Amino acid sequence: MKGKKIRNNVSHIFLLMLFWLVLSGYFDLFYLSLGLISIAIVVLVNSRLRNYNYFNEQTDSGEKIRLFRLIYFILWLLWEIVISSFKVAYLIIHPKMPIKAGIIKFKTNLPHMNAKVILGNSITLTPGTVTIEINDNDFLVHSLTSENIEDHIDHSLAVEVAKLYHVEPGRVVCEEQVITSSKEL
Repeated sequence: MKGKKIRNNVSHIFLLMLFWLVLSGYFDLFYLSLGLISIAIVVLVNSRLRNYNYFNEQTDSGEKIRLFRLIYFILWLLWEIVISSFKVAYLIIHPKMPIKAGIIKFKTNLPHMNAKVILGNSITLTPGTVTIEINDNDFLVHSLTSENIEDHIDHSLAVEVAKLYHVEPGRVVCEEQVITSSKEL
């Protein structure tokens, strides 16, 4: 366990130093030492944060993400981001500006918190939507248009996240509703 932590820290230091060199472009001793000091502080703080349990459930559930499925998911998500960008651009450019912002609430049947966080981050990366809150299985999402639930809660995103963890997708998202007042929250 301790050897794994040391390997992780060394790999983080190496990657951050490479990143520092690419961004700074300076290779003299002064800038290299500033980079090493900064990276040491970041790795020290980050190693303490990685041990903190932010959720009630165990985050390392032992289920590993399928690597080839992850590559497919990233490419698929990039495509969804491009499509959503065009949809948002259309909403903004349209003369009537059919923007009806609202909050959508739904439940998900994803197996553990890692999958839920990936889903929440993927929703936020998609233009026109922002994940406001993840509470157990409940999601609150702000959307630019809230007239039709099917237009906003794209079940394919949750299904793709479920497939990352060998989960039979089935119906991953359920109990969708558009929030129209603060009483419904």
